[in-house]
Amino acid sequence: MKYATNLLVGFSLVAGIAVTAHADFQAGIAAANRGDFSVAVKEWEPLAKSGDAEAQYNLGALLLSDKVKKTDVKSGIQWIEKAATAGHAQASYALGMIFYTGHGKDVKRDHKRAYQAFEESAKKGYAPSQFSIGMMLLNGEGVKKDTAGATAWLGKAADQGHAMAQYNLGMHHARSQSGKKDLAIALQWYLKAANLGLPAAQYNVAQMYLNGNGTTLDPAMARAWFIKAADKGSIESQYNLGLMSYYGLGDSKNLPEAKKWFEGAAKRWDRNAQFYLGKMHMDGEGVKPDAIEAYKWFDLASANGHEDAHFFRALAGSKMSDADRDRAHKLAQEWFDSNHKVPHKHYDMKQHQH
Repeated sequence: MKYATNLLVGFSLVAGIAVTAHADFQAGIAAANRGDFSVAVKEWEPLAKSGDAEAQYNLGALLLSDKVKKTDVKSGIQWIEKAATAGHAQASYALGMIFYTGHGKDVKRDHKRAYQAFEESAKKGYAPSQFSIGMMLLNGEGVKKDTAGATAWLGKAADQGHAMAQYNLGMHHARSQSGKKDLAIALQWYLKAANLGLPAAQYNVAQMYLNGNGTTLDPAMARAWFIKAADKGSIESQYNLGLMSYYGLGDSKNLPEAKKWFEGAAKRWDRNAQFYLGKMHMDGEGVKPDAIEAYKWFDLASANGHEDAHFFRALAGSKMSDADRDRAHKLAQEWFDSNHKVPHKHYDMKQHQH
């Protein structure tokens, strides 16, 4: 089980802006909202030079963005630094993100400086920065690894409703810590993040109800959470819904429903879903038996690294003519070519002997 280690990348260009007495600042906001960013720059620049931290932050963010005709990284960072020095929490967070990720050729990654910037903002109670330093402490990035300190900062962010902090606290309690883990507490944190709409948390909640980890086994509840995550694009949830319908877990067996969920996951390159579609077409489960379609899906699953698919492809192929096998190969290649641009992950592949 791995932590979600990526920090929240990016920062709001013109967001979370406090009400200010400066009419020029509000004029800049109005210009930015209507897409007239050059006017926004003209309105904010004099205010930024006079020391207005909100104007400095927003001007800096705008100069770093692609909203202006010519990006000015050096000036953008300088204005954000000025705002951060003045105590602007969002500016400190933005500065931390700039150094954490780097900014092309202009700024090299510097996790130590990123941590320092996040810490300034976190101490002011800014949840994204609290989450960020929690993760950096957890992973030892730019600072000595400190699990206790990490969980304390993640807890501060989580208490403010930061979904990723809640999710990672769930991960922390779900995995073994010196031989100890608390699945019930893990579930509590996952549920908080899941109720905020985080698909990864919704999937983990579903898995815990499905397996009775940290709670009473409840397939119906598992299915409900899998559906929430699947609706947000969780491939793993689509596959699990297919399995539940295929085997009748928590409900009666429903092969058409299983096929629907497997197809959704298969189109996103899930090799297990591709394998089950092959099996359903080979055995005529919920569909008419179709050796060519079965071979196609086994071919795709095997190319995607599914070990058993190689055997099942050979089994399906042993009952087919050379012409049908060629047809199945062609269909698999056509599917591959037409779906290759769909975002998907590449599995670690092993060499196979045929």
